Amino acid sequence: MCAGPETIDVAIPTYESGAVLDGTLERLARAEEAAPVTVSRLVVVDNESDDDTREIARTAADVNDWEPVVTSRPSTLPEARELAIDRVESEWFLFLDDDVRLSESYLADVVGAVAPAVGAVQGRKGSRDERNTDWVRRRARRGGTHATLVRRSTVEDLSYPDDLLVLEDEYTRRHVEDDGYLWVFNHRARFEHASQERHPIGWREGYLGGKYGLSQFHTVALNVPFSLASGRSPAPHAERALGWVAGRARRGAASIRAEGIDA
Repeated sequence: MCAGPETIDVAIPTYESGAVLDGTLERLARAEEAAPVTVSRLVVVDNESDDDTREIARTAADVNDWEPVVTSRPSTLPEARELAIDRVESEWFLFLDDDVRLSESYLADVVGAVAPAVGAVQGRKGSRDERNTDWVRRRARRGGTHATLVRRSTVEDLSYPDDLLVLEDEYTRRHVEDDGYLWVFNHRARFEHASQERHPIGWREGYLGGKYGLSQFHTVALNVPFSLASGRSPAPHAERALGWVAGRARRGAASIRAEGIDA
């Protein structure tokens, strides 16, 4: 039996999260109390918020005896993740979104899934109510980093493309798996998401998914009729599907140019 880590760092990319961050850190503290693991450092990368985001992080770190490592600089979400990876020191660390509320057993559940072959453990939104096997099958189409335990050595050399402003979570997952490790979808680990809707569905997500092979066309295309059937607007889903086609064409053109150069 493989013992999980005894300490972890927690890495939070954030921006203007004063309205939600306090609740996120409070729930993190509760999960730590119930887990066989302690949080050593709170690594916060803030995109120069104008609210009290950084003060909230430092106060929570002081109250919970976490070492605060707070950075404020202009950064996209992928850039913030790279900065956070550079600053964590523990063998395993938790990527935690600033608007996520962990269940009390969350840390115990993800740490319990650690094994020599595992590179990351991803939990499940509490709002999902399908069968566990159905959730794993559906969720496996795209990795997520809302509250994911990551083996630091698998991402130390991770560098996102400059234009990848969304889908960096699936890019991270594929990097971990390409390194030979497993990305585990753990349906036992539950969290709630007080989503701030920062990443709307649309053309850009589809384009990047097609360009970098981070999504499949049938997945994005089927969301168009599904949105109609469920009474939602199909427009953003249609835009995403069109973006995917454009991104896939760009990827194909780049491959042709590369083959010409190699020849």
